[in-house]
This record gives sequence, C-alpha cells and structure tokens, in this order.
Amino acid sequence: MSQEPERTDPLARGADELIWGIPREIALPHGAWRGFRAFASREEGEAEIARLEGAVQVRPRRELEMDPEWKQPIPYAIAIFRDATDRAFLFWMDRLEGTSDRRLHGRASFGVGGHIGAADRGIEAALTREWNEEVATPALPRFTPLGLLNDDGDDVGRVHLGVVYLAQLASPEIQVREREKLAGALVPLEEAVARADELEGWSAALISHIEALAT
Repeated sequence: MSQEPERTDPLARGADELIWGIPREIALPHGAWRGFRAFASREEGEAEIARLEGAVQVRPRRELEMDPEWKQPIPYAIAIFRDATDRAFLFWMDRLEGTSDRRLHGRASFGVGGHIGAADRGIEAALTREWNEEVATPALPRFTPLGLLNDDGDDVGRVHLGVVYLAQLASPEIQVREREKLAGALVPLEEAVARADELEGWSAALISHIEALAT
C-alpha cells in the first residue's frame, strides 16, 4: 500500500475493501484544522489513539472515500536513524515510473503507513503490518506517537486523518520492498530539509517540523 492516501480514483482499486472509518465529529471534536498537531506527551498520544480506536466503524472503502462526514485514520511513520555521533538520518523515498499514478513520478515521501483493514487489531498493529509490507529492516523499530495530521484542502485530505509516529531505527539497514515503485535511502536530516520542495502531500506538511519530531 502507498505511504499516503492514494491520489488515484478511489473506486478503481480496492473499492470494496473493508477499512476503518471514524465519524468526522468524533475524529475532530473541536473542528477541523490544517497541518500537524503534536501530542504534548506520549501519554496524551496513547490516550488520543485509544479514543479514536473506540469510535471506529468498519465500512467499504468505496463509501468512505466519497463521504467527507467520515475520516479514515492512517498511521504514518517517520523513520529516523541516529549514528554514533547522534547525527540524525531520515529514511527518504523517491517515487519511480513504476508508480501507478503518473502525477507522482519524481515526487518524494518519508512516511510509511496506509489504510487500516477490518482485520487489524489497532492503529499501531496496522502500522506494524504496513511496515513489514513496505520496508525491510533487521528488527521492528520502536514506534512513538507524535501527533495528528489533518488537511481538508482537497478531496483526498478531506476524508483522511494522519496518525503520525516516530519509527526509531536501531540500525541503518532499511530498504523498500517495492523497488519498481520506490527508491529509498537514509539521508542526513539537513539534506531532507533542503529538498523540501520535492515532497508530496503529508510529507511536505511535516518537513517544517522534522527537526523537532526527530528528537
């Protein structure tokens, strides 16, 4: 599954898949905002995630993609490795021509995640599944909830809610599995910031926060 909500026709593929949805007024009890909102602490993050999980209903993706009265929660992990000098590196992914949506060729992302299926037992459980499907690492990283990402500025963002995690890598060994679609590598954090104009969607919204999120 792609790292971000798909920008192709939502009815073209996977339309009958059963996925998680949350009524908008519950997902965003204080109204919509645009951008990233950090959790004040890990405890607050875990409490908010539990609140969202308690409001979930399973519905066909076809319905949820077309109904802005619902939000689809999307776990979205930012992978960071720190070397012996404590220098931070971000796992950066460039989309190749094998990507199904030609509009995304040449664009970049640093989020690992995707939709939550009916069989997933929770948001972090879905993230673990997506991680194992999308990237290969010697061990599963430690996931820390960071905040929520919302953008109602287009038809895609209007029906999705990002649940952002830090994936703390124990080793620099990480690679994408779908090599015909993506090329991935660890890049110094300062290089990632300098390449911000290459980023798509949610990654573009997060790049201005990346130095704080990587700590």
